[in-house]
Amino acid sequence: MPFELSSQLPNKPSTLLAVVICVSIYVNSVRSIDREPALGLEFDDDESAFNYYNEYARRIGFSVRKEYVNINKKLGYVTSQKLTCFKEGFRGDDKRKYQAKNPQKETRTRCQAHIVVTRESVRKYHITKVELEHNHPLVSSTMIHMLPSHRNLNDVQTHEIDLAEDAGLFSKGTFDFMSLQAGGRANLGYTKLNHKNYLRTKRQKAMGQGEAGKLLVQIA
Repeated sequence: MPFELSSQLPNKPSTLLAVVICVSIYVNSVRSIDREPALGLEFDDDESAFNYYNEYARRIGFSVRKEYVNINKKLGYVTSQKLTCFKEGFRGDDKRKYQAKNPQKETRTRCQAHIVVTRESVRKYHITKVELEHNHPLVSSTMIHMLPSHRNLNDVQTHEIDLAEDAGLFSKGTFDFMSLQAGGRANLGYTKLNHKNYLRTKRQKAMGQGEAGKLLVQIA
């Protein structure tokens, strides 16, 4: 029996329209991820715009930070935001640096690479300004995971860390194993310091909840 596309589609027009919209959103999101930043590039929300630019930065070799975010205070949504290279601008003068034995080196180079994303009347966000050129060397793929906007733990990774800790494994062994499992530290997406910080924060929260529980028992 020959395959008929019409027999596989939902009969209700509203359901069919929903399917078409979902497919369209998926296709557009895939296209957007692979595209270089350009004027008019569209996003469904401000978070999608940041994720797109951050992923582009990861592929190219730099980190992203938000220079500013404008919010409609009455309605609570983002009207525009400027996403820049992490080497944009320069560090402000700090009197404490003259007292420090080993002052932190200046890492910014006044790089102008950025995009500005603005919310339009149709509730979509578009790139309204863009600069692609950087004035500094870009980071190699083996080191990109060290940059701030690319260091993060996802839910699966935190779950694996939790299981390892419950099994009594030390953090160094867990980190090394997960790095090996990912095919190298560059593919892991976070550093050993991020790993330690996650465990420390988790323990601090547990201690806080424990103290709060004791207090509730005493009150009761």
